[in-house]
Amino acid sequence: MTDFQGDGWIPLRSDPQERAISEVVQGVINPYQDSSSMEANTVREAQHDHGAHHHRRGLVDYFHRDRLRRPYKGKNENDKSLTPYNGRLCDLVVQCSGEVLDSGTSAHWFRTGVRHGSPWMIRLSYWAMSPTRGSYDKVETAIPRGVLTLLRWIPACLALTVITSLPVQVAATPSNYGRYDAFRYKDWRYPLDARNKAENKPGTLDRHEEGLSYTQEPSSLGKIERVVGPTYLCFLGADHKVKWDRVSNRTEASGEVTSYVFLSFTATHYSKNFTNDYLRDVGKHAAERLRVSAYWVSSSCLCDLKEKDSEKKRLEKEKAIWTIPDIVRRASAVAIVVPGPVDDQLSGDSLFEWGNRVWTMPELLLYTGNHPILIYEQIKGLDKVREVPRRELWDKVWSDVGYSGQLIDHYENSLTLSSLELVTVALQCFYRRELKDYAPGDMSYALMGLLRQRPNAVTTDTDFQAFARLSLANDSNMLLERLVCLLPNNLDDKWWSLDDVWNVMLWDIYPTVQICGIGENDTVILDGAHGAAIRWDKFIPVLTLNEETLRHRLSRWIVRSGPSIFVAMLISVIIGSTQEHGSKPPAYLYFSAVMLGFFGILVSCFPYLIHLIYRAKIDESQPLFFGIEGYLDIQTLELLIFGSCEGRLQWSTASSPLSRHGLDREGMKEDFFKNHGGQPDEMEHLMTRENMYTGFDPVINDSKIANLVEDAKTSSPLDKKIFTLVDTHTMSVTLFEAVRPPVAVIICGAEGGMQRALLCSMDWTNGTLYRETVLRMETRVWDRMDTMPRIRLGLKRNDDREAIATPTEFKTIKGAWWKRFAYGLAARIR
Repeated sequence: MTDFQGDGWIPLRSDPQERAISEVVQGVINPYQDSSSMEANTVREAQHDHGAHHHRRGLVDYFHRDRLRRPYKGKNENDKSLTPYNGRLCDLVVQCSGEVLDSGTSAHWFRTGVRHGSPWMIRLSYWAMSPTRGSYDKVETAIPRGVLTLLRWIPACLALTVITSLPVQVAATPSNYGRYDAFRYKDWRYPLDARNKAENKPGTLDRHEEGLSYTQEPSSLGKIERVVGPTYLCFLGADHKVKWDRVSNRTEASGEVTSYVFLSFTATHYSKNFTNDYLRDVGKHAAERLRVSAYWVSSSCLCDLKEKDSEKKRLEKEKAIWTIPDIVRRASAVAIVVPGPVDDQLSGDSLFEWGNRVWTMPELLLYTGNHPILIYEQIKGLDKVREVPRRELWDKVWSDVGYSGQLIDHYENSLTLSSLELVTVALQCFYRRELKDYAPGDMSYALMGLLRQRPNAVTTDTDFQAFARLSLANDSNMLLERLVCLLPNNLDDKWWSLDDVWNVMLWDIYPTVQICGIGENDTVILDGAHGAAIRWDKFIPVLTLNEETLRHRLSRWIVRSGPSIFVAMLISVIIGSTQEHGSKPPAYLYFSAVMLGFFGILVSCFPYLIHLIYRAKIDESQPLFFGIEGYLDIQTLELLIFGSCEGRLQWSTASSPLSRHGLDREGMKEDFFKNHGGQPDEMEHLMTRENMYTGFDPVINDSKIANLVEDAKTSSPLDKKIFTLVDTHTMSVTLFEAVRPPVAVIICGAEGGMQRALLCSMDWTNGTLYRETVLRMETRVWDRMDTMPRIRLGLKRNDDREAIATPTEFKTIKGAWWKRFAYGLAARIR
């Protein structure tokens, strides 16, 4: 009996009392399935606590529009997906192992038991032959093998006779033109900031108009222009007095370029230790010592001090902050001001604090003057100034020499970093330093000083949005596109950690997508991705092109001709019974008897013949992705999908962090001894020479993974769970971890001869796909996927739904067939 849930068919069974079967029938549905899983083969919906965060779960209606502009309005009570048939929004139904289903833990999606997906004809033939093929060992019964085989063989022959006689399709049908199920997704919303400004929301081509940026000059077109020098300086007069003035006034009068000293200090030291008078004395002393006419200090030279309008002064100051790197580049010398003390080895808390701040790093990196760095210690006075070569100071004040040393060598022209390497290394350095936040994106804006293009800073930007806009504005060699392909060791890590579970660097990844915009909530807009949907609700028959030999063709002809022989025999008997004949029966009755005997022989061979036809090696198969929550061994998966176990499926070798592989000892033993008659002492030499590998069952071969699988059975809704992905194109099975069942496979890049596939869940309330994990897939899957429209992708899902603290209750769909049909019909209409 079948029913449908949402937009996909979900087979259901009746109550446990109605499902009691004898040992003879046991295994038609799944001979490997345990009794608890079979009795739990119902769809369950977890009841969630609506107390906290009720605005996300029960009281607020959300609006969704699918790719055909069909609207959907509803509450965010359960996770949803898109049907592969028509792209409609439907409840996410996930088939899971019996242990997960029986655990009673809650989830944000529907759960159902696993069911067969192979045609009944194949299933019946394997059921009849399974006691003699070894799978009988998993069926607990006291009946001898031969007796059980006979008891199954007779009803199987009769059922197969009926099936082959009916004018119905008994095998899988072609679909999707030999391609994976398309993930029928479309994002209808404007980006927050598009790469091409013509695609922004009308009226917001420049975000300055909304008052969100530091500067409100629409003519700047979203960029901070570089400056050739400071606008204001503190000049030393002939009377040794300091006078603040505009640089252009002095340049026009003297016609010479002004040389100046740049004063560097931290905001923390300024607020606690320094005064403007002390900084003026330091600047004056440093300028006189180096015989230059001026000095620059941020407390006095960022804006026009004579301006009466405080708002204009604030805006000018905020704009000038991002030009400080240009001012450092043209300084004749740099003077560092710290409270002190600093010993002869340049060690001391105050100097280390100065070097550990974000804003001081570019000031030291970008200084190009030949004069040593001056260090002023407030505690020792102005006469105890120390001159330190820049290289020596770098080694003392920066603890991350492994990263910062590469930047040092790059700016000293002893090592040339590519644009991608420069941004990657600088990102690691900057995020290891402290920052007194003025705006959430200041860490990325500090990095902006090292790059050529500088987008206007926006106060409402998060650190990721600020870095994304900075990366899009510069030639960073597709850094963001590479970044989304990484799988961090911990998904809770910050986005800038840039670590990968396979220890791959960004430059090892070759993106196949383009980021064309930035979205809200730390999302990006991807274009050009290839993707496919994952079927979670059930297995369906998989079309296969098998190896065809003479015996396979003959067997297929016999099976197909069986109904024709039966019809001819039936007509002959009917004609003979209606006519009178003498003592000698007519010839057609002999013909009927012969046909009857021949047909009986054929019928008795149907289980074997059908099994022979469909056990052939598979040359090609319909590409599909099937997902299961929990772990199932590969023999059970193959039985559920193809109807028999013939070694078609293999565990993936390096697709997931949970994948395991090694020398194919079992396969080589079978081939060596069975097919070639080799000797045992030659086996090790053969394995060493051939060096053939295969994937292993990770649960059996790794106790840590087995513990993960066991823990995941009772995990809370927001903890990681174990899922299994079956790819019928590559015939591979992959075990992976994720918080939610991903509904789509998105190919975003290539690395190491494999494709980086993002497995994403969907938040239907905002149309965003969120990265749950990243798998490595064979390159041949790429051209079997459809090109997707633009995708709104988030690297991390900020879930506000808390774990359920109260005992879990379930709604179980059961009862008469018409009740289940009515439930499914109502769900489909809804």
